[in-house]
Amino acid sequence: MKIALLIFLLLLIVGGMAALLIFIIRKLDPMQGDKSEDGSSGIAQDFLPFDDIQNGIIILPNHCYRAILECTSLNYDLKTEGEREQIEMSFQRFINSLAFPTTIFLQTKEIDNSRRIESLKADVQQTLVEFPGISTYAEQYIKDMQTLNTRIGNNQQKKRYIIITYDEASQLGQLSDGEKAAYAAKELQTRCNSISQGLDAVGVRTQRLGTPELIELIYSCYNRDNFSYADAISSGDAFALFVDGAADKFKDFPKVGLLDLILGESINQIRQSGIDNEKNGKAVLEQLEALRQKYAGYFEEEG
Repeated sequence: MKIALLIFLLLLIVGGMAALLIFIIRKLDPMQGDKSEDGSSGIAQDFLPFDDIQNGIIILPNHCYRAILECTSLNYDLKTEGEREQIEMSFQRFINSLAFPTTIFLQTKEIDNSRRIESLKADVQQTLVEFPGISTYAEQYIKDMQTLNTRIGNNQQKKRYIIITYDEASQLGQLSDGEKAAYAAKELQTRCNSISQGLDAVGVRTQRLGTPELIELIYSCYNRDNFSYADAISSGDAFALFVDGAADKFKDFPKVGLLDLILGESINQIRQSGIDNEKNGKAVLEQLEALRQKYAGYFEEEG
């Protein structure tokens, strides 16, 4: 009797632990979470540390603004002792003349040759029209150029930037937001000119980044391997197909249009899955196409 009771208690404990383990696993499973739409969720841009990039200026919250200068390099080691002394004195005078905060930013990233390769492919295709016999050589040439930097051990790119700040616009209480932004743009330009002149005396050339260059710089900070997509962002092509999820596109949509949409999606699914290659799948596809042509055809008529 005692043995039976002991076995019963042991099974009860083991069963309880198993149930607890299953409960914990279910709680930790992300697929068991709440899948309902969260209306309080923001857009991805809300998580970026800046509000916008306009006219070559990074706009931060609370009326703070940034401009960025790209600087050339200076081979200090190849200079003579007199040239080094002059560089040091010029740089010291430049540093002492600064009356506003600046930040020096060095970025090392892999060279992105995607644009150059695409241009090269276009040139090769045009050449093959006139000389089709070199297709094998052209294919090998493209492959070699795609891995050139890695093979020669020079796939790193280092750039130098100076970030110029202007955070005093919030103190212009009597001005509107637009007037504050305009005033900040003028002040940033003045500060950029001051830094450019000071570094020019040292022998360092500078160039202010425009909006596309700023977008590429920021994008490359998050995507160092491939930042060519920044062009699509700066030109607006990346957002050409974006739609506002808050608008209900089907609210006043014609019923015949909804029917055509459902039938059209079904036809596309059958084709993409390859079911239409089978006998039954082909028959179903033909019937759906006939139904669409007879009862719907809304998008076809619109096109």
